Amino acid sequence: MIKLIVIIISLLLAFVECYFIPISIGYKILLFVLFILLNIILLVVLFFVFMFLVGLPINTKKEPIHYNKFYRHILYIATKTCLSLFSVKIQTEGLEKIPQDTNFVIVFNHTSNLDSMVMDVCMQEYPLVFVAKKSLFKIPFFGKMIHKIGYIKLDRSDVRQELKAIYKGIDFLNQNECSIGVSPEGTRNFTDEVLLPFKIGCLHLVTESKRPIVVSTITGTKEVKKNLLFKRHSVKFKILDVINYDEYKDLSRAQIAQEIRTIMLKDLNSFK
Repeated sequence: MIKLIVIIISLLLAFVECYFIPISIGYKILLFVLFILLNIILLVVLFFVFMFLVGLPINTKKEPIHYNKFYRHILYIATKTCLSLFSVKIQTEGLEKIPQDTNFVIVFNHTSNLDSMVMDVCMQEYPLVFVAKKSLFKIPFFGKMIHKIGYIKLDRSDVRQELKAIYKGIDFLNQNECSIGVSPEGTRNFTDEVLLPFKIGCLHLVTESKRPIVVSTITGTKEVKKNLLFKRHSVKFKILDVINYDEYKDLSRAQIAQEIRTIMLKDLNSFK
């Protein structure tokens, strides 16, 4: 829809710009096409200028201690716009299973940097931050935005910092600030395997907060980079199951990880 709006605005502007220029019809058509392209570029530039201005007040040296709803809405607008321009069509299934009376930890498989963007759009009505690798916080505009929202920066090369990040997430959950999204794989899956081995350290978020585990899968994001701007891409986000505290309280983190993995594999193998 956003992509269509951009094209329509560009067409209207090009028509107005060409209407009063006294040249032959042939040259006017060529100029019309040129103005369309220039207007599209202009609108994209204005979008990034807007993102830059919104991000100016953000101090990345100050660690946020609360979830920021305002910047979450700004991020939603940005991600929704980008996904639309990339012709990403999202299908959802099982969203009605998401707990409505408490925050939660949502786990997902990880094959693309677009995964969290897709989830962010699909779950816009829920306060949500993600556990994200530190390199994402260096991306222009996006990095400052997720920092301000309260995303949890994870540095796997520093055990002390990693532990500090996990406890920040636990505090967010215990104080009912927001829900937490995390991939138990710990990194993007570039292999042919359906799932990478799980890193069970992230499940401290679950065992320490006693919150429900929302098990989800994302398929299709890995293929979006192919013909990025000229092909429509179908992505599916599914909520598979919710594991409540009473169901995992007597399990070790390794056993919880195995339970989650079994649920994910059953769904992901159906796409093979």
